[in-house]
Amino acid sequence: MRRNGRCGRPECFDGAFRLSECPICDSVGACVRGEHPSFIAALAESFCVLGDNQGCPGWCVLILKDHHEHLGELPLDRQQRLWGDVAQVAAAQRAVFGRVRINYECLGNVVPHIHWHLIPRHHDDPEPKSPVWGWPMERLRGTAAASERLETARRIRVALNDLHV
Repeated sequence: MRRNGRCGRPECFDGAFRLSECPICDSVGACVRGEHPSFIAALAESFCVLGDNQGCPGWCVLILKDHHEHLGELPLDRQQRLWGDVAQVAAAQRAVFGRVRINYECLGNVVPHIHWHLIPRHHDDPEPKSPVWGWPMERLRGTAAASERLETARRIRVALNDLHV
C-alpha cells in the first residue's frame, strides 16, 4: 500500500519520522531532523550522506527523500532531478579527490528504497577492476576515524556549495 509515495506503513511515516522497517526511511528522518551523523547535503530529490563504508574514501550514498522501491516507477521529471543530484555529488567528489573513477550503483535488492552509492575508486585501490561488493567487510568499512569521516563529509559539502548546489 502506498500513500503519497511513502511505503504506507504507519510505523514508517505518519507526518513525523519514526523507527520503521526501512532503515533508509530512518536515515531520511534523521536528515530531516538534522540528526544524521554523516549528513552532507539536501539536494533536489535526495539527501547525500557519507556512507558507512569508507574502504573507498569519500563513498557517498544518496537516499531518495521519500519511500519508493523502483527507479523506473518515478515520474521522468523526478528521475531527471535525481540523476542531477547524482551528477552534482560525483562532481563534488572529483573536486575533492581529483580525477578518480566513480562507480555509480543503484541496487535495491538488500534495502528496497531508491538510493545511489557513489564510490570513488582511488589510485591506491587494491582491486581497481573488481566490484567492491566482493571485498571483505573490514576492507569495505575502511579505517577512517570519526574525525576523518567528519572532515571528508565537510570537504564534500564545501565542494557541493562551491558548485552552487
